Amino acid sequence: MSDEKTSTAQAPFDNPDCDIILRSCDGVNFRVFKLILSLASPVFKDMFTLPQTGLQSDDLSVPVIPMTETSTTMKFLLLLCYPTTNPIFNSLADAKAVLEATRKYDMGGIVSSAGDLVMAQFPSADSLELYILSCRFGWYLHAQTVAARTLEIKDLGKPRSESAGLQDISGLDYQRLLIYHHECGVAAQAVVWSLLWVKPEPSDMCMWTCTYEIGRNARKLQIGKQSRSIASWFDEYLVSSGRELLARPCSSTLYESESYDRAVSKAVTCSDCRPTAVAHMAKFRSLFSAQVKKVVGKVRLTTSEPPAPKLVDMWLDGIQWD
Repeated sequence: MSDEKTSTAQAPFDNPDCDIILRSCDGVNFRVFKLILSLASPVFKDMFTLPQTGLQSDDLSVPVIPMTETSTTMKFLLLLCYPTTNPIFNSLADAKAVLEATRKYDMGGIVSSAGDLVMAQFPSADSLELYILSCRFGWYLHAQTVAARTLEIKDLGKPRSESAGLQDISGLDYQRLLIYHHECGVAAQAVVWSLLWVKPEPSDMCMWTCTYEIGRNARKLQIGKQSRSIASWFDEYLVSSGRELLARPCSSTLYESESYDRAVSKAVTCSDCRPTAVAHMAKFRSLFSAQVKKVVGKVRLTTSEPPAPKLVDMWLDGIQWD
């Protein structure tokens, strides 16, 4: 019997009828049942078949197995195994520690459900960190979702300070994210080269009706169903926006762009554009943003998701072989 000071975990891990005690590295006893843990983890199942020659508890003669995890990690890990309310993680760091434990104890089914919990409980966490977690633990649908959020990161591929967790995924997974980011940037930038998507066609927008700002050499664009010359200040806005979207392909870029303010400032110096420039640019930006969101949403992230099993394989898996 050990002289170390220990304590008992809170419910549901304080049951006196338990048949095994797991002791965290910081001395907290978790009174649990072998059957529940064996169903959740083949590692625990194998562990419980070994001779229990370790410590004995003071009052029950129940085997005690020392664990390397902290009591916080143990609590969340066991809550995921038990048919109780889903745990609420204190922090993303706590969640990551639990996820590493699920890998250690080969809890494949729990890893999948834990992904839903993490994404639901930490919606505002760093998108790159969530992408890393998604790749590490095989959450392929979540990887696509959080990859879309990384589009808020300007020039993602440029060298920057080391991001925590990048060592936990392969170079291929990170390269796929960079490819996705670039393809989204190309798609978003292409929106400015043709305005065919402007529907219904706003025929009276000042940026292509101004008689003062549209010169003989003005660039023409397909706007709706018509080819129109555009004002120089609007042309500059489109070109600048294209560069900005290539580096940061998301609709937020258009609402945080200095080129938008510059375009409006130039437009209001024109007597023809001044009365309507602010309203027309606001309307155009709204349409512009929606189109960027639409085309970027069609770009898919390549993942390592395994192919769906064939029907014959599923049938064979269902056969009980002797």
